[in-house]
Amino acid sequence: MFKFHHIGLACKNLEKEIKMHEKLNYCRESQIFEDANQKIKGVFMKNGEFRIELLEALNKDSPINNYLKKGIRMYHQCFTTENLDVAIKFLINEGAVLVAEPIEAVAFNKRKIAFLYLRTQMLIELIEE
Repeated sequence: MFKFHHIGLACKNLEKEIKMHEKLNYCRESQIFEDANQKIKGVFMKNGEFRIELLEALNKDSPINNYLKKGIRMYHQCFTTENLDVAIKFLINEGAVLVAEPIEAVAFNKRKIAFLYLRTQMLIELIEE
């Protein structure tokens, strides 16, 4: 039901992060995108099969700022799923809490995403395939 997609990293300065990750042999997989609904701008990068999403706050209300204030950089895992509603119900039955209702995401060509906290306090993002 879940296929790994990426790890999300909160960034203060997206351009500096891109340059540093390029030195670590990451290559850009996407152009920089902005998503006003999520209050973020970001880019996907890959090193081999491993994908990261670097994210910077668009404004002071962005959830990215909360993670950065706490010193948290790696803050979510993301998985694709064939049926978002079924996956959400499954995880809620396993004790997860839905923290962001499904919305269309710019980064995924308006496919729906949702965020949940697992019992282990891990934030996960789901993308409907």
